[in-house]
Amino acid sequence: MIVWSLCLIIYLSYSIFFFASPVKHLCRPDQRDDLWEFKNEFYVQRLNFHWWKSDTKTEKWRKNTDCCSWDGVSCELKTGMVIKLDLKDSFLNGPLRSNSSLLRLRYLQSLSLDSNNLSGTLPNSISNLKYLRVLSLPGCNLFGKIPSSLGNLSYLTNLDPFENGFTGELPGSMGNLRRLTDLQLGFNNLNGNFPVMLFNLSELTRIIFRSNHFEGILPSNLSSLTKLVNFDMSENSFSGPVPSSIFMMPSLIHLALVRNDFSGPLEIGNIPSPSQLRELSLGENNFSGPISRSIFKLVGLRSLDLSYWNTCKDISTNQIRGQVPEWLWKLPVLRYVNISQNSFSSFEGPPHVIQRSEKYMLDISSNTFRDFPLLPNSTIFFLGSNNLFLGEIPRKICDMVSLDTLVLSQNNFNGSIPQCFENFNTTLSVLHLQNTAFRPFGPFFDFERFTISLRNHLRYDAAGLMGPSFPYGELTRRNRVRPRAIWLDGTKVALGRGGLEGTKLVLGRAGLVEPSFP
Repeated sequence: MIVWSLCLIIYLSYSIFFFASPVKHLCRPDQRDDLWEFKNEFYVQRLNFHWWKSDTKTEKWRKNTDCCSWDGVSCELKTGMVIKLDLKDSFLNGPLRSNSSLLRLRYLQSLSLDSNNLSGTLPNSISNLKYLRVLSLPGCNLFGKIPSSLGNLSYLTNLDPFENGFTGELPGSMGNLRRLTDLQLGFNNLNGNFPVMLFNLSELTRIIFRSNHFEGILPSNLSSLTKLVNFDMSENSFSGPVPSSIFMMPSLIHLALVRNDFSGPLEIGNIPSPSQLRELSLGENNFSGPISRSIFKLVGLRSLDLSYWNTCKDISTNQIRGQVPEWLWKLPVLRYVNISQNSFSSFEGPPHVIQRSEKYMLDISSNTFRDFPLLPNSTIFFLGSNNLFLGEIPRKICDMVSLDTLVLSQNNFNGSIPQCFENFNTTLSVLHLQNTAFRPFGPFFDFERFTISLRNHLRYDAAGLMGPSFPYGELTRRNRVRPRAIWLDGTKVALGRGGLEGTKLVLGRAGLVEPSFP
């Protein structure tokens, strides 16, 4: 009993001493004070949107606590130096000052201020953070020129000032960033020719210049960027031919050159075997001539955008129209094909090759097809609007077991909607027949059965499917929601008895014909 009492007294004494001792903070006092001062350089203003997740990290900071435990702050365990500051979406409002206390955190390695309102310029003094590896500033309302002092950040691997208002040309000093792997400058107002200093940056894996004002021609030695995986120059003003060397990059997976002024035939040249390219987007340029058969060598291609391609073999007389080449059906993993806004009139290749080709999305909108083409059996999304289709909708569509979206508006179809549609043996979600010339549904067409069948599957209001900017990324089966609409605007239809409850039938300017029943 005495021994037990002595043990209890010793334990209690130790506990009192332990808990009474002051807790040692990992964070250095000077680092804590710098962070606290930085917090007070901004005011916090939340957005009043119920769907916006609020994460005001700096408002949770408490000055007399360990700053290494503050939201968004990470420290080096031995020295207590702040090495990472992540304040994404923290509703900070105010400019990043040239003398900001942030710039005294000299051992900072990662700085993320994404989606804050830092309205102002990026100060030259950002180079004080000489150990910085990651600088992430997308959506911060920054403007002015990118400071040349960025070239002094020799440890930088990731630079992301995406979606701001930066102007002018890139500073030549950026050629000093020899460790840079990820460069995202999209959605700014930058201009000038392709910055040749990037060829000094042999570690680059991603270059995103989308939606700026770059111009001129792409240099011919792009293949020297041997580690490049993602190259996106879309929505600029580049012109001239696309250099064939771009297809020789051994690691390239994503290539996007949409909405520029590239012209001439596409020369692909010698492609490394096997090519790693998965996504090729060349739409909305000024290419002409037949599509190169060398694309057939891109055996790993999964997505191909060749919209707005002038495929006329005789441009001056505009007499000979092109065929969708047979090799398109033989690319083994190509799933998404956009050949809209061209002059294609038919598919080349034997029927069994086309039907067995595994294509999920096929967009042939705004071409010159007259005969309805044979489709791959795997087709899920088919867009065939604004062609020259004649006659009745072919009944073979009813055999498409995977079809989800069928867009046939702006054509010259006539006759009745096929009666087999009432037994559509697929999960059809969108039926778009705007401005066609159908007669009323046939006398034996069970419209009630048809609408009940569609009502169980309809997902998207087809009004949103107009034009070449079809939202491919949204069309996945896991996004399926409740029914929306059957789009028949401009089409004269006859409705049977009921069958519309729970389904929105969009008629617009259509002529609604109510049939008589005995």
